[in-house]
Amino acid sequence: MLPFTFTKGTRLYNTIEWRNFKDCYYKQEITMNKNNDTLVADMEDVILGLKGWDETLSTVMANTISDMAGDRFKKPQEPRGYLSMSGLGTPCNRKLWYKINQTDLAIPLRANALLKFFYGDMIEELALCIAQQAGHTVVGQQDRMEAHGIKGSRDCVINGMTVDVKSASPYSFQKFKNGDLREQDPFGYISQLSSYVYAAKDDPLVTDKAHGAFLVIDKVNGHICLDMYDFTEELKTKEAEITAIKKMVKQKIPPERSFKDVPQSKTSPNMKLGMECSYCEFKKACWPGLKMFAYSHGPMYLTKIKKELRVEESDDWT
Repeated sequence: MLPFTFTKGTRLYNTIEWRNFKDCYYKQEITMNKNNDTLVADMEDVILGLKGWDETLSTVMANTISDMAGDRFKKPQEPRGYLSMSGLGTPCNRKLWYKINQTDLAIPLRANALLKFFYGDMIEELALCIAQQAGHTVVGQQDRMEAHGIKGSRDCVINGMTVDVKSASPYSFQKFKNGDLREQDPFGYISQLSSYVYAAKDDPLVTDKAHGAFLVIDKVNGHICLDMYDFTEELKTKEAEITAIKKMVKQKIPPERSFKDVPQSKTSPNMKLGMECSYCEFKKACWPGLKMFAYSHGPMYLTKIKKELRVEESDDWT
């Protein structure tokens, strides 16, 4: 049996075959003196025009983005309906239960949201090309990983470390830059990344088995940061975590909500959804009687109304 296998499309590859597979991914030039401590500075040098540009990367990037567009736009996006490795990071068990058991209750995504996801994909692909041009080793892009029957596709391995590439708003970027994600992680990114690190424990491409990092691009201001984490403690309990999640999603009824509603303001008696629930596609099913109000700064979702609002209620949930 091969020590480590993964799929690309419908074909199964082992690690030796994949390293010799030239058509789909980046040309690899192993640079032994490069490490992640200089990754951001080296990428900025490429952007400044100080390290040249390999036209092969342009071709790879164009082909990859073309494939992404096909995946995104050739047919309507459908809920997965199964437990994936990215789902392990979902901070709300109730949301995860809905995603597995009642996908039809999800609020459909708008076109603008799908477009934002796509140009996030493009930014992330560009970041990997720049890292490659900067002389860093970028391998393992979108490799299929598995841990205790749960499968997923990691972003990549850079200089032997599992890396998740993110495009972020300026507000979110600061959490990565300041290393505050463990304290403010409403989307479960830490658990997701630690799951991919755990799944790579026998992967020869990954030489650092305890750490993982987020390579993050501020999609408004163009800043770059690398946010690294030591997952030594998380890895000790990952198997138990996966076992508990698999058991939870098999329940016949959804678990209790992980988040409570919050006051609309310091002076208002009304209650609204917090940020975590506001972004959830199952909020309407999870909170019966939920009402949406369209403010100029975006929608607000009220769970209890004791004081009438001056803004009209909206019924456009799509």
